[in-house]
Amino acid sequence: MTSTFVAMTYNLWSEFYLDERRAALESLFTIRPPDLLAVQELRPVTRDLLDEVLPEHDRIDGEAGWATQSNLWWRRDLFTKLDHGAEDVGILSPDARLFWVRLRTPDGSELLFSTAHLTWPGHADERADHVNRRIAQARAIGATLERLAGDGACLFTVDINDIGPPQWELGNAGFLDSFTALGRHSPVTHPVVPTVATGPIGTRLSPLASPPKAIDWIFARGPLAARTSEVVDFFHDGRAPSDHYPVVATYSFTRHHP
Repeated sequence: MTSTFVAMTYNLWSEFYLDERRAALESLFTIRPPDLLAVQELRPVTRDLLDEVLPEHDRIDGEAGWATQSNLWWRRDLFTKLDHGAEDVGILSPDARLFWVRLRTPDGSELLFSTAHLTWPGHADERADHVNRRIAQARAIGATLERLAGDGACLFTVDINDIGPPQWELGNAGFLDSFTALGRHSPVTHPVVPTVATGPIGTRLSPLASPPKAIDWIFARGPLAARTSEVVDFFHDGRAPSDHYPVVATYSFTRHHP
């Protein structure tokens, strides 16, 4: 029997405008709960919100970055946790890591499920020397996942904060994103329009608006076949849950290891 599951990656936008979008977050995960969920820009308040709205899921119960950067949820009837970890791959934000969990399905298939949030191009260090930090971070992630997963099934989800070089590093490490795997280009994943944010559309670094771009990805390697891939356009009472769109993909294992 082939095991098939739905994975989602989502940047939760920290606590910005959370009161205005809390109901939209709750509605999204009530209507479309994934089997696997990876998040970025997590905070304790949004971690607790997700725990409440995903009662059939487990997650890593960890401190530091597991509470303030990223975490991973899985449906407990579909997956059992074997082990987990957080690897330093050079991401500059405090407690930012490559977060991962090793899971097993009831039929014996194993999956290394992971996430990261690569350094924002506006970080002070990068603005000072104009060196792209995400290339080295993506290279380190590829090497780390090779060590952790080998040729086994591996999903890497990411807010990559870039539109070229780090994706190429992952592609050359054997990963394929869920859209390319299906012969497609990814739609825009950031920014969401309309937004609940008030004020000008520029950033504190420039009056220019953030250009529409695809920076949220699900990458796979090993015995996994992509079946569907979608950037989810979701609003509740006219409000978006985040300034990023969720990315959702369906995968099937193509072999298992009893």
